[in-house]
Amino acid sequence: MRYIVLGGGCYGTFYARQLLRARDAGALAVDEIVVVDRNAAPRARLELGEAPPLRFEATTWEAFVADYFAKLPPDADDRLVPPPFTPHLALAWLLDRARDARPRLEWTLEPFRALPAIPFAQQAEGGPLVVSHADWICPVHCIEPATCPKTRGPRHWDMDRTARELAQELDARGQRVDQVHLFHCRHEAYGVGAYPSALVPAALRSILGYVDEGGEGGGRFLVGTISHCHGALHLLRAAAILA
Repeated sequence: MRYIVLGGGCYGTFYARQLLRARDAGALAVDEIVVVDRNAAPRARLELGEAPPLRFEATTWEAFVADYFAKLPPDADDRLVPPPFTPHLALAWLLDRARDARPRLEWTLEPFRALPAIPFAQQAEGGPLVVSHADWICPVHCIEPATCPKTRGPRHWDMDRTARELAQELDARGQRVDQVHLFHCRHEAYGVGAYPSALVPAALRSILGYVDEGGEGGGRFLVGTISHCHGALHLLRAAAILA
């Protein structure tokens, strides 16, 4: 199992340390931890050293994922560990690759015509729909257990379900969603959420297959990186370019 940790600062150092502890305790199979940071000597390198299974890549996140996702085998068992504050890198890669692969279509991001009825849903102009089932400040490294540590009650909500229900609501409002692709961060070790990296290139293949089968009609795709409680969602639209 290879883990890709985006960022070597305070969050990345914590994630890498937790993964190492889980491996040393025999709780997690870890073959390699790749820490990606534009700084050649980030905090993680200074505090954790460079002994295997740690490896450091001195580059920007955007440059790393551009090459990484493109070369990732479909059966790769990698896990991507995103920091809590980051651009939606998976969506950006999908958008760039789709534009390169199918230039006959116009690829854009659309605003949502409906928002989910949850405590927090905010759509920034040109940015993601940021959603959360919490109207409180969550514990920093919450693992989103079945019993919410804030409410002390059962966690009856799930962002995966919320996003798919939103897609149905958009359909009802005339904004048909043809596919939903959710990159769900699940907790691999205490405080470390990650999703299978192979989901991202698989989403691209699925999206391109849909627009190819549908000819010039294009399509609309809900793409999100989520956890049980929070998420960043986009609507990716492919449409024929009018002459």
